[in-house]
Amino acid sequence: DGKLKVAIWTTTPWTIPANLAVAVNPEMEYCVVDAKEGVLDGKTKLLVATGLVKTLESKFELPEGENFEVLATFLGEALVGTTYQHPLYDRTSPVIAGGDYITTESGTGLVHTAPGHGQEDYLTGIKYGLELLSPVDDVGRFTTDAGGSTVVGDDFVGKSVLGEGNTAVIEALEEAGALLRAEDYGHKYPYDWRTKKP
Repeated sequence: DGKLKVAIWTTTPWTIPANLAVAVNPEMEYCVVDAKEGVLDGKTKLLVATGLVKTLESKFELPEGENFEVLATFLGEALVGTTYQHPLYDRTSPVIAGGDYITTESGTGLVHTAPGHGQEDYLTGIKYGLELLSPVDDVGRFTTDAGGSTVVGDDFVGKSVLGEGNTAVIEALEEAGALLRAEDYGHKYPYDWRTKKP
């Protein structure tokens, strides 16, 4: 009963429209946990790193004495080659083997991969032959490539990724029943020293 969802953590929700893979550490242990009331719909099962279960229970503020029930455990290598459905677009993407940047220090142990945004993602995308999707124009606004969402249609198009676009992605994930938790995170972007803009 309930769906299995791949739980990823990102500090840059605006990159979710460009998500083309989820990376796991093949040598790390993962598990399927039975989510509790107050986590998504209370029926969904989550795929997370076993070493992060206690941290995630705390993040989700489960009532005292409540814990995620671990239903199965396996190494990340068993996940490589499986697929998942993007929560906002009509596309299926692969679970791939990432590098040693995937740890149990924070997050969920599964890393959202958008080859058009970020060097590690780009290199991982090249390795696996993923498309280079970067639906952002030269002034930092979503292009028509960010349109066509099964949840919000073309609502992202034209929005600033560091402002209303970021907020729109978070809201769309919530509307799709795919947002586990949102919290503020201070992210550093390169800024022009003259204009003080990204």
